[in-house]
Amino acid sequence: MRLVWLLLKIVLVLVVLLVASGLILVRALNYFPAEKTPAESACNGVAPASLKPGQKIKVLSWNIQYGGSRKYHFFYDGGKDVMAEKSVVEETVKGIGELVEKLQPDIVLWQEIDRNSQRSAYIDQLQKLWNPKRFACYATAPYFRSVYVPTPGHQHMGRVDMHLTIFSRFKLQDPTRFALAQMKESFIHRAFGLKRAILRAEIPIEGQKQPFVLLNTHFDAFSFGDGTLDKQVARMAELIREADKQGSPWIAAGDFNLLPPNDDPKRLGVVEAKYYNPPDTNPLTKMFSEFRSILSVEEYNKHRDKYNTYIRFGAKQTDRWIDHVFLQKNLKLERYEVVQNFLSDHLPLVFEITLPK
Repeated sequence: MRLVWLLLKIVLVLVVLLVASGLILVRALNYFPAEKTPAESACNGVAPASLKPGQKIKVLSWNIQYGGSRKYHFFYDGGKDVMAEKSVVEETVKGIGELVEKLQPDIVLWQEIDRNSQRSAYIDQLQKLWNPKRFACYATAPYFRSVYVPTPGHQHMGRVDMHLTIFSRFKLQDPTRFALAQMKESFIHRAFGLKRAILRAEIPIEGQKQPFVLLNTHFDAFSFGDGTLDKQVARMAELIREADKQGSPWIAAGDFNLLPPNDDPKRLGVVEAKYYNPPDTNPLTKMFSEFRSILSVEEYNKHRDKYNTYIRFGAKQTDRWIDHVFLQKNLKLERYEVVQNFLSDHLPLVFEITLPK
């Protein structure tokens, strides 16, 4: 009997050690950010110190799908592809850079910038895209980072490091990463999954105490109405209200993964519809009612082909508006365009605004 108890104790100790080792390994492999952390940033030393009151600014916001291109049917979209060939990534990133040079924005808000990730051939896309002669500064924050992701089953992603990034012709100050709520999943899934975030940065305005505030984000795509998107929208709203309270002009943009108010996802088909909240529970409705969208729902409904921002794999035309821009009320909107470029499954958004005097 004593021998049996001894063996049970040994087994129990081994199980505890195994579980503890597993947890330590999970912690070592993955990224567990604090709720608020300083973001990485750099400047080339010749950045204009500030904006000027009444200055016109051109902004580009774009989810570049980590340079993977639309040549692959990736597993998260129902396909089997996991990795993109190096030549394809290089060609895609080069094309993205060429479009930036053509558009000549003053500020770029990037989503899905891969930095030395296995799935995108270990290319640091930030360094490939950052032209210090055009953009004086950048700020960047990871939101999918792991030494090794052991999914999907048929081909592991391996190393992943995906970022929200801001390029600016002007000096960026106080770049900060704000954590967003994660989906209601197991600890393991959350550990190896995306850690969504908002990247906030400021640009000084000459002669004014309050800076120009930039908010760049990418919300969850696969929460299936579990309340995660409500929390993520609420956090963005909190940061916008803070900017309003301090009297700062601001823009908030990115891939929200939410349809505009009253857009019924059933029109996208049974499979696609499950990814989006129905109109009566769409958390973006609150954003539209409280803050100023760059585009009204009425204008969108009149010209959907012109303003849709996403194209599904294999499709020939866009079919939904899920990338959004919100503007502080005193900013003058000069123009807004969804550029018909298909290097990514998301189209680039370009807009020009004028700061208040």
